[in-house]
Amino acid sequence: MHQFSGLPAHALAGPSIVTIGVFDGMHHGHQQFLQQLVAHAHAHEMLAVVVTFDPHPDSVVHPERPSGLLIPPAERIRLMAECGIDAVFSIAFNSDVQAMSAADFMQWVANATNITALWVGWDFALGRGREGTPERLAQVGTHMGFTVHTVARIHADTLAPSSSAIRQALQAGEITAVTHMLGRQFTYRGVVVKGDQRGRTIGFPTANLAIDSRILLPKYGVYACIATFNGQQYPAVTNIGQRPTFNGVEPRIEAHLLDVTLDMYDQVMDLALVAFIRPEQRFSGFAELVAQITADAATARTILLQ
Repeated sequence: MHQFSGLPAHALAGPSIVTIGVFDGMHHGHQQFLQQLVAHAHAHEMLAVVVTFDPHPDSVVHPERPSGLLIPPAERIRLMAECGIDAVFSIAFNSDVQAMSAADFMQWVANATNITALWVGWDFALGRGREGTPERLAQVGTHMGFTVHTVARIHADTLAPSSSAIRQALQAGEITAVTHMLGRQFTYRGVVVKGDQRGRTIGFPTANLAIDSRILLPKYGVYACIATFNGQQYPAVTNIGQRPTFNGVEPRIEAHLLDVTLDMYDQVMDLALVAFIRPEQRFSGFAELVAQITADAATARTILLQ
């Protein structure tokens, strides 16, 4: 797959079918959409192209209410490649892009992609004031030489996948719903860094995961997780939050691997959320804390064995 930063002045070598969007989370609805686009494009000997944005447009349009990303941009593009996409153009979204009309933006896209068809979702809109609805884009396309194909919403049940619904479920601790909508477990990836090392003193050493600060955290609390390190999976019980017992302020992800002790400092670990166990709480002392962690570990072990 070819990856471009911005939209170059010279078009791709062959005709293409293009879609535009952030595709945050790359949930299974996104993946089905892109796989359909790829199949159609390749069947007609055309390139399958995604035009996406980094940063997320919401962070520019609504800076007062940051929503947080579901996955890092690099992971999003990797999953696009797995769907068979031939080229991804990543645009730096800023106030200038925000102010563009739908026609001006599509002319920019057309110059770079040799577009013959634009595929969009059922609720798609782009351009200044979201004036670029599928109907408006079809009008633009008649002048620029591309058609517009609108894909109906995939799944009509109450857990139809959408990035906003996944965010809401994640922040409510509804991990089963998150997993259903994503089509996979929600996973944090980061480098293991040194923390306060209190866990070691009470018999529960933790791996403290440093992640991209733009990634959305779930409801603060304790989770049953699967940690993946050096290609091996380990059951884990994880606290995500501010650690009120120790008057913490900055949120942390602290995973205790069950029944194993590993040296993971400065190395990458994946942490998949399996189930929410309980909300974060303040304890009166170490004895109460240790008793609760022991119970949480037992709960996590039971969940993960199932």
